[in-house]
Amino acid sequence: MALLRRKRKDPPPLEEADVYARSYGERSDDVTIVKPVLHEEPAAPEAEPRLSDRKIRDAFRARLDRRDPS
Repeated sequence: MALLRRKRKDPPPLEEADVYARSYGERSDDVTIVKPVLHEEPAAPEAEPRLSDRKIRDAFRARLDRRDPS
C-alpha cells in the first residue's frame, strides 16, 4: 500500500504587530517604564591614623596608672 504525500502549503507571512502580540501579549496602558536611578558612590571612610608600638604601650601604662588600686 503506497502512502500519498500531499504538498504542504506555506503559511502566510505574519505582520510585525501579529508577531509582537503572539510573543508578548497585547499591549496595555498598565505598563510603566522604569529607569534606574544612578546613585553617587559613598566617599571612602578616612583611614584611622596608625599607632606605633610605643604609643600603644604608653597609652596602656597611662590607663593602668588611672585604675583604682583595689
